[in-house]
Amino acid sequence: MSFKVFMPGSLTATEWSQAGWRLEGGDEVDEAEQKLISPVLRRHLPKDGIVLDAGCGTGKWVAYLDGLGYRIIGLDVSSDALSLAKHKMPALRLVRADTQHAPVRDASIDAVLSLGVVEHDERGPLEGLRELHRILRPGGLLVLDVPFNNWLRRAVTNPVARWVNRRRRRAGWGLGFAEYRFDLGELRGFLAATGFEVVTAYPDDFLPPHNIGVWVDLHNIAFNPFRPPRSDRMFQLDGWTGRAAALAMRWCPWLVCGEVTVLARRLG
Repeated sequence: MSFKVFMPGSLTATEWSQAGWRLEGGDEVDEAEQKLISPVLRRHLPKDGIVLDAGCGTGKWVAYLDGLGYRIIGLDVSSDALSLAKHKMPALRLVRADTQHAPVRDASIDAVLSLGVVEHDERGPLEGLRELHRILRPGGLLVLDVPFNNWLRRAVTNPVARWVNRRRRRAGWGLGFAEYRFDLGELRGFLAATGFEVVTAYPDDFLPPHNIGVWVDLHNIAFNPFRPPRSDRMFQLDGWTGRAAALAMRWCPWLVCGEVTVLARRLG
């Protein structure tokens, strides 16, 4: 079942979705080179079609895939993120727009990336998925990457997070919705309900020593608004925690991976 993540402060879910690149300050982990999803994209995306990165942020994936010869366009609601992308890479094809109301013709895109986007809508992912279905051509590919409600989270960190949130509320903290974490069964149901057929799924995270799942859980539980994480320490695990996470990602990635990548085709 999905798990609702609440974070302290007055940020909206959209603002929490932007927190990573804002904290990184332009010195982010090289996501395109360091994530397990990279060879998946290279293997499955069509080079002879149009790819849309719906929710591209600072354009890291747009730049990476453009450099490999893909015809890719980035779309994001944040003008700050797009300005940062344009400052670094002026030639990128980027458009400012809401991914739930994309300025794109029906059935005109061959493949869509949705990487860390639909989980931030508290109403659920259906509206966002319907819009992606609208713009994809029949048979077009959707690459959906969202936070994964893995077994470690279900057994350990989710119960701890619920306990921490109860203590924070009793102490007067304001908590706001940040994102959902989904399991594979839910994702299959959401995709089927919006006209997609699931092809396959992959565990996704950073390569060691970086890790999204364990790092984010530990940081959220020990959140300190007066001590934001240093940009050069984002997603980096050290000591025994880092070694344990690296071993788990090597031998049983579904146990600890922070995200899941689902590939699906739009049905006609």
